[in-house]
Amino acid sequence: MVVELRKIIILLAFLVGGLFIACGSDSKSNQNAISLETDPASIMNQAVAQLLALRSASFSLNHLEGNTMLVPGVLMTKVYGEVSIPDRFNVTVEAEAEFLKSYLEINIITIEDSAYMTDILNGSWSQVSPERLPFNLSNLGQTLAAIVEAVEDTKILGQERLGNVETLHINGQIASEDLSGLVPGSGKGFPVELELWLDESHGLLQQVLIHGRVVPTDDKNTVRELRLKDINVPVVIEPPNEVG
Repeated sequence: MVVELRKIIILLAFLVGGLFIACGSDSKSNQNAISLETDPASIMNQAVAQLLALRSASFSLNHLEGNTMLVPGVLMTKVYGEVSIPDRFNVTVEAEAEFLKSYLEINIITIEDSAYMTDILNGSWSQVSPERLPFNLSNLGQTLAAIVEAVEDTKILGQERLGNVETLHINGQIASEDLSGLVPGSGKGFPVELELWLDESHGLLQQVLIHGRVVPTDDKNTVRELRLKDINVPVVIEPPNEVG
């Protein structure tokens, strides 16, 4: 009798444990379903609000396929650095001299209305007019917010973990001219596909893939990758020590 009672207790324990596991699995499935069924417009609006409130960030804009022509004969392959909004940024531009097939590096710092840039040949700093710069990233948050706001035909592709951040992977379409604040020399009328990864909890933009021709000289298979990190972590950007 004691043995039979023990068997019944063990059986009940297994049944109860299985019920908890099933409920936990259903709960997780429901959470996933809620995330994937979220209206893309609401998460995109959340991303816009977060970008408009951006105070600082590190970023990189890399070419996975192709490049961007800065000036005739100079092809930009990557730009990276940090911004302190609204009026400071420190970036490095990696480029290639098309005819010499040589690597070039240009450093740029802006602080309020002052801009500094290194010489392509000797790397020395000079103060320049802000209008001479190939781009202006002082208001990166507003620039990215305007891009996200212009994306159409959005749909959620799924959930994905980037580093230690759980994100929603979203696909959409945008016109090339709407990327002019980010990509120097953007043309008009080219359809561009975007993939965006947004922090699932807060809507913070983490990464963007830009597929297709943006600049008229682009190859149609050009792919650019934008990454943001250290979001709203304070940065100190000072003028260069020696300016010619």
